[in-house]
Amino acid sequence: NLQLNLICMISAFNKAGTCCNRWYDKLQIIVCADGTAGINFEHSAIDGHTALRFVSDIFAETIINFAQSITLSIYGKGRIPSVISAQVRRAACVSNGNGIDISPKKLSFELPLSLRDTIFFAETAIGDQVVSTETFVLEFKSYGKEFVKANRMSPDSFVQMTILLAYYQLYGKVVCAYEPVLTKHFYHGRTEAMRTSTEKAAAFCRKWCNHYATKEEKLQALRDATVEHSRLVKESAKGKGVDRHLFALKCIAEKNNMPVAPFFESGPWKTLNHTILSTSNCGNPSLRHFGFGPVVPDGFGIGYIIKDGCFHYSVSSKNRQTQRYVHTLERTLRQIGKLLRPTTSVFVEAPKVMNRVESMKLEYLDGMDYWGELDLAAPVQVPATTLKSNANDSSEVATKFLARVVRRESSVGLDFGEEVPFAGSPELTLRKVRSTEDE
Repeated sequence: NLQLNLICMISAFNKAGTCCNRWYDKLQIIVCADGTAGINFEHSAIDGHTALRFVSDIFAETIINFAQSITLSIYGKGRIPSVISAQVRRAACVSNGNGIDISPKKLSFELPLSLRDTIFFAETAIGDQVVSTETFVLEFKSYGKEFVKANRMSPDSFVQMTILLAYYQLYGKVVCAYEPVLTKHFYHGRTEAMRTSTEKAAAFCRKWCNHYATKEEKLQALRDATVEHSRLVKESAKGKGVDRHLFALKCIAEKNNMPVAPFFESGPWKTLNHTILSTSNCGNPSLRHFGFGPVVPDGFGIGYIIKDGCFHYSVSSKNRQTQRYVHTLERTLRQIGKLLRPTTSVFVEAPKVMNRVESMKLEYLDGMDYWGELDLAAPVQVPATTLKSNANDSSEVATKFLARVVRRESSVGLDFGEEVPFAGSPELTLRKVRSTEDE
């Protein structure tokens, strides 16, 4: 509902909105009744990351202003620097003596009846477009960027593979997919098109849905697909893509009334430019959602934001099973997450109260492996730490340390935080937790 309100304004007549107070040819800040704010902008003039910079500065400056107001009486002005350094002079505070009225005024337009009718029919036409488009949001919070990085994969490449795999699981085929890649290394650079439906991506989708494929084969196919995707993204960022170049040649020919090459009428070119999955990654902590509409009538528009501990998807389409696709996407993320658990650490929970006994050497239980390769030879024994007793007599006692050290193992099939009984001791419990790359 929030996204629909930002896009087209919810009204009493049309639940999806009437669009009567939206300026789609401009960059517009929209503030809802509950204080939630968003940006709606037309894409031909700017890219998503340009609008993101605008939103981020506003969000950050709001936080800084609040922090400055809190610390003003303690540190005075200037202790916390502003994000936006431009000096602002409010017109209402400037005494220019020319008598100009700067108070806001309502502009009233005198419109003929014929123009009023035209506007009304235009609104009903756009209303049909609005109600035919549906948007569903997925906020997947089980894991995010840090989890994927711990498995040594690119988070963006990982998300792209989940989008392709979810479509394949739902429809059984790989379709044309598009992802814009920033070319900000170049003066006036905007984006290059990255086509995510590579041969390795298609092989990954087929392998994952193969009932006879092993877990290792599925994971290897995923890694191969993400590596290939990352390689092509780097090439696109360097201006080595083909889409923009070919499209420019076509536009130059049409603009100068030159014959257009037969290639641009071929089936492969038409397939390449019929983008079923139009995707874009745009976001940071200042944004909760980012989305856009499909670029073809039978396509999906998928905007996503990658955060440390979650993924946010905003999926829209016209007259397709949008909600079902979102559910499939969530199931896909959970399926991959179960196989991608990084090597786990093990916490051993034991009673806090431990009985002190006579000084003994450190013991290892027979048959239990310790860090390193399994070896039947006993480890070097280390004397226990000698402690001073709290009793009146100053006799020395020591704590007996009994070590059960368990080899790290995969946690396939376990949910985060699931407890596993420790065999042989009802008082001890193993808790599976995420590990970091440093462990």
